Amino acid sequence: MFKSLERLKGRLRVSSPEFRRILLASVLLMVGALAYVWPNVKMVHLAYEFQVLQKERRALQNENGLLKMEKESLRSLSRVQEIGEAQLGLRSPDKSQVVTIFLK
Repeated sequence: MFKSLERLKGRLRVSSPEFRRILLASVLLMVGALAYVWPNVKMVHLAYEFQVLQKERRALQNENGLLKMEKESLRSLSRVQEIGEAQLGLRSPDKSQVVTIFLK
């Protein structure tokens, strides 16, 4: 790297102090340009990331709604009664099997 700087210095026929000033000014200009542009680049990146997260949030909200609906359908009393009668062999009690308790 230093050899290429020396060759550049020789081609431009610039004295050493002038070359240092030009190099320093160039570096400062580049640092200033980066300091000016970097927040905008970061903001664009964050905007894209925000859009992706919003899309993911909407998808998760839709899935949550579907899961809540499925949960309610699985908890319905008619379904529970049907499973109890068909799969477990449960049946409604006879009147003689029912005991009523009155509390004072």
